[in-house]
Amino acid sequence: HIEETSVGGRGRGRGRRGGRVAMDRGPLRNEDIDLPEVRVIDDATKEVIGVMSSDEALDVAEEAGLDLVLMSPEADPPVCRLMNYSKYKYEQEKKQRETRKRAAATKVELKELKMRYNIDVHDYGVRLKAAKKFLDGGDRVKVICQFRGRENEFRDLGRDMFVRFVEDVGLDLGTMEGNPSMEGNRMVMTIAPVKEKSANNVSTRQERNKRKQAKKEAAAAEDDEDDEDDEDGSYDEDDEEGSYDEEYEEEEEEVTVSSN
Repeated sequence: HIEETSVGGRGRGRGRRGGRVAMDRGPLRNEDIDLPEVRVIDDATKEVIGVMSSDEALDVAEEAGLDLVLMSPEADPPVCRLMNYSKYKYEQEKKQRETRKRAAATKVELKELKMRYNIDVHDYGVRLKAAKKFLDGGDRVKVICQFRGRENEFRDLGRDMFVRFVEDVGLDLGTMEGNPSMEGNRMVMTIAPVKEKSANNVSTRQERNKRKQAKKEAAAAEDDEDDEDDEDGSYDEDDEEGSYDEEYEEEEEEVTVSSN
């Protein structure tokens, strides 16, 4: 005799914890409103039309080609507004998106820059330029200097480098928070921005970056046209050995970003 065993739940929908999550359908409107008395307001003019039953208010809404929306159910009597609900909902969602966008734009982040105590002049300049950019944008900067093995004997050099780094950043952009500290074999310093981060500054910087990108694309298109006209072996200063492109600055070492 082979005993059959069912696999799975006892049936569709059974065995689940809790019920289905109710969807937020917004305020009651039109036929869903069934009240003996409501105060009706024209949402466009803010004019109080009067106090009447919900059935009468619905007739007024239908004549105006608008929706009857229950906005203040706890009021005495409850308040309904005549409006184009689809347009109202769209505008509310648009405002919420803009609010979230501005909140994200003004969120202060903690940018990390890594360097060694014996960093060369070029790489030091790359870190310095990045730090100034972050601080000017209103973000905090965390500078990390890693020591390995016998390199721990040169912690004083790392501390001196941190002090010089803050001086090179400039008091107009950032100030050191406390003193450099050790986290294991890492020396850590945090620089706070002088000015607060604002959505306007972020938007301005984004627009400026877009314009720069557009100029680069236009210049690249012109270069492509020039290359077609140039003869083989033509000389271009940009092709000189040792030419420097700022776009590759940040490839020297890791620059990580974490939320504050």
